[in-house]
Amino acid sequence: MTDGTSRTTIVLTTRDRYSLIRDSIASLYDNTDEPFDLIVVTGAAPGRVRQWCDEEAARRGFRHIAVDRPLTPAEARNVGIAHAGGEYIAFVENDIMYRKGWLGALVACGDETGASLIAPLTCEGRPIHTIVHHIGTEESNNETLEEAGDGQKDFNEEFYLQGNTLDEVQPHLVRRRTQSVEMHCFMVRRSVFDRIGTFDPDIVSKEYLDFSWRAREAGETIWFEPASVITFLIPSEEDPVQLVDLPYFLLRWSRSWQKRSHDALKAKWDMKEDGFISYRRSLADWRIVDHVTRPTLSHVPVVGKRWGFVQRAAVPVNVCLNAASNLMAWRYDRGRRNADKPESRTGG
Repeated sequence: MTDGTSRTTIVLTTRDRYSLIRDSIASLYDNTDEPFDLIVVTGAAPGRVRQWCDEEAARRGFRHIAVDRPLTPAEARNVGIAHAGGEYIAFVENDIMYRKGWLGALVACGDETGASLIAPLTCEGRPIHTIVHHIGTEESNNETLEEAGDGQKDFNEEFYLQGNTLDEVQPHLVRRRTQSVEMHCFMVRRSVFDRIGTFDPDIVSKEYLDFSWRAREAGETIWFEPASVITFLIPSEEDPVQLVDLPYFLLRWSRSWQKRSHDALKAKWDMKEDGFISYRRSLADWRIVDHVTRPTLSHVPVVGKRWGFVQRAAVPVNVCLNAASNLMAWRYDRGRRNADKPESRTGG
């Protein structure tokens, strides 16, 4: 329930689609014993999603802030921060499932260590709570910018034990200092934002790096808490991108938003072009290709399973999808320029 007296406010925002929000919110309530206030932030959500959020907010007693224009994930989190109370803010995305006790474990870690940011054990895909996505690097592992000549910096990203099963990584599942949080789910001591500011609205790719770097630069501490377990559901045969998801998914992973994000990360951290940034630019299309184009074409009757069809047909389809995503990005820019502040209505 949202009564403003809990130590923790949960801010739930959209990662890249809406089709999992009902299951995700149900899992949140089923598996959260620690008292919390919940704020759900949506931006230009499809009509039936917005209506369901309003009705669910009234039924469960949380707050739904529905903004009438699309929001980057960072913008949505910032809206949540502006309305959040309590000592801690737990940021969660709308495509994750929870294991019982996840929130209490994060709060306990914060209380017992004094951590500024706390990262849970994050799994990916199905079966839930099985395959490692993020368990925080060991503190001795390098997850920092390095000098790359000419006064610029570069970064070598490593995915620590990602893809292993929880059984395989048991020796590493201890509470410890770490160097980053992932955006899928993490907790922040609310006072941190008074010291480092809120999230950069232009960074939508590798936003976890920007936020974690800023926190560490300011001397904030980051801890990994393995007793808190969540799973984010990546697009797959079991959890595909659906028609209701398509407009925001295309905008979220548009070339326009990706370019702006890479440009901002490069400028903010004085990174060289030839390195991490250029590599990330080369991957700008992969989510739309792998999660929309190829799965859709593979289900075309008769020809979808024939050798070469998906690869050949993907070229013109991607041209159309990129055109659509760039148009939506242009409309987003226009809406953002025209809005002194997001206009919203609240349900619940």
